Amino acid sequence: MILSIEFSLPELFEKGGGFMWPLLILAFITVLIVLERLIYYTLRQYRLSRSIRDLQQGVTSSSNPLTQVGSVFVNATSDGEEHTLNVTEREASRVIRQHERGLRILALIAAISPLIGLLGTVWGMVIAFSKIAKLGETVTPADFADGIWTGLLTTVAGLLVAIPAMAMTRIFEARVDRLVHDLNELTSHLRERFFSRS
Repeated sequence: MILSIEFSLPELFEKGGGFMWPLLILAFITVLIVLERLIYYTLRQYRLSRSIRDLQQGVTSSSNPLTQVGSVFVNATSDGEEHTLNVTEREASRVIRQHERGLRILALIAAISPLIGLLGTVWGMVIAFSKIAKLGETVTPADFADGIWTGLLTTVAGLLVAIPAMAMTRIFEARVDRLVHDLNELTSHLRERFFSRS
């Protein structure tokens, strides 16, 4: 037999108590960051091989992070290898920071949301046992089940916020890691092309 909860989401939210509000705010921030990052990464898609070919042909794109960094490298080659590598490293760091924007906040939300939910559960248990203490020997399960249920709702809400936030953080971090790898490979290719001539 499958049990069904005969409550709407607003009723469950109200039943969860005051700890549901910070979780709702964190959920809203998570959605905003995820949507912004998805749009940002979608507009900056690239292929390493094509980026190298574009740089060889003198084609640059403001939306391609590899050609951004590569064009800085190419334009600085006349000032020597050390200068070229320094300005390229600074540009690469700037591009990577732009790609990492918002990920720390997302990771923080993934970490604290379950703790807020747990805090709500503990508070619900406090309320439940407070009722038990007041009622004494006349207590029934129905008298304190309300407090426990309220507390468990906050745990569920905390996990519902934390799991997507953590998953998207890992997905976005993998995207940034791939960018770092490709930037290193691009720099190595350009360095070999411009500075390894005998």
